[in-house]
Amino acid sequence: MTPKKWKEAAGDYNSPFFRNYIWVSFGYKYKTLLGISPLLAGIVSKKNTIQYIVDMTSWKRCHNELKEKAEKNNNFILELVEKANKLGKEFNEWSEKNIKNADLSTYSGKKLLSLFYEFIEKQSTVYAYGTTLPVLDFQGFSFVEGNLQKILKEKCSKEKYEEYYRVFTHPAHNSSAQDQEEDLLRLMAEFYNTPNWKTDIVTYSLEKIKEKYPAFFSKLEKHTEKYCWVYYVYAGPAYTEQQFLDFIKEYVKKGVEPEKKLDSIQSEKKSIQTLKKQYSAELKPDEFQKFILEMAGIIVWAKPRRKEYQSKSYYHAEKLLLEIGKRLSLSLEEVHSAPPVVLEKGLLEGIIDRDTIKNMFNFHICVPEDEKVIILTGKEAEIFYAKQVEKEEEEEKIETNEIKGTCACRGTATGRVKIINIPEEMKKMNNGDILISTATTPNIVPVMKMAAAIVTNEGGLTCHAAIVSRELQIPCIVGTKRATKVFKDGDLVEVDATKGIIKRINV
Repeated sequence: MTPKKWKEAAGDYNSPFFRNYIWVSFGYKYKTLLGISPLLAGIVSKKNTIQYIVDMTSWKRCHNELKEKAEKNNNFILELVEKANKLGKEFNEWSEKNIKNADLSTYSGKKLLSLFYEFIEKQSTVYAYGTTLPVLDFQGFSFVEGNLQKILKEKCSKEKYEEYYRVFTHPAHNSSAQDQEEDLLRLMAEFYNTPNWKTDIVTYSLEKIKEKYPAFFSKLEKHTEKYCWVYYVYAGPAYTEQQFLDFIKEYVKKGVEPEKKLDSIQSEKKSIQTLKKQYSAELKPDEFQKFILEMAGIIVWAKPRRKEYQSKSYYHAEKLLLEIGKRLSLSLEEVHSAPPVVLEKGLLEGIIDRDTIKNMFNFHICVPEDEKVIILTGKEAEIFYAKQVEKEEEEEKIETNEIKGTCACRGTATGRVKIINIPEEMKKMNNGDILISTATTPNIVPVMKMAAAIVTNEGGLTCHAAIVSRELQIPCIVGTKRATKVFKDGDLVEVDATKGIIKRINV
């Protein structure tokens, strides 16, 4: 391989080889799909915990070329959003028809492989369009968010800045998670005034609820079928009736009245739309400024929306991977960790290389080279990581009881810290705890709803944690850089999100 200097960029969790391989393959599509230089980005994985690595030269080049296109044509970003949205919908339709609703048990090994590779190709194309927005936002520059901040600082007072920013960055449309929540509240509202229902729903088991309230359970099953993928992300698991029932139980325990909650949600949406028109008129923007004000909410919606489309198709793909696993006597986790060549030999020749699969799960690196994905593991991967990857600088451990970040949602809270990055860690979360995470993702949204406040190492004012905290009206601080290193589970902390401060309370 041609020596390159790769640099660690960010971390992620619960990302198996299957997803990593697809993600790394998108960069070369930039040339044919977007008419810009290829983006070289790879992944280092240890037991599904990953570090993204990038060739900074290619990243800067792609950023500059995208920025040039955006500056020449205001609609370029909107066109990217629309294309990613269109592709996402088409991809979901394809994976539902060809995988979820297909009888894969009748397919030959060769046909399964063809479907497997077609999925990879389509998913990689969605990544190509979806990653353009984060590539455009680079090293302190954010085309839409940066210009929005500039406009507001020039045209409104300091006192009004935060409120204007909140309104203009409110997502233009619902996320799938919001659709799920509203539909669950509607389901809850149908039965809320049924005698004894509220008491029974909290105390009864799923089986007993199924027996006593069959109409409710039938609708819960339909809700689960429609939304089980919402928190799936890359590798699941999909949600079950029990988990959606648990959401309802929590609503009832907290005294949430579904009709009032739904009215409040709709009222907030109408209020935001009214305020956007009012504030825009007050600011008297020129044509470009008006475009930025309109695009802010679209971008905040579009970034996670692309991921939702992909999450749904990863959920659909589970059926294909399970069928492959059944043929080869491999678990889902093992199929997730198997390189395509290993699956090919298994399905076509009956040869299964279990050692390679195990090694891939423990440690692998995927990097692009000559329009292909190079897969490294074992000693080869260790040498590459040691010699060609510039590591993130480890901050000196500073004993401190207080750190600062950026306010994403105003408010204060006091509680016990729970550090949660992956679904397996969610069981330790209790209502009223302070959730601290490297960076929140859709698959830990259930515990975000339980948090008295949310604090993250990474992210800005349009990151996942910032968007969700504003939806839930939970105090939130993002971009602390080291919250997960300074605090530990059980620490009693005070969060003043308005000031961007989290501090340990000595008791």
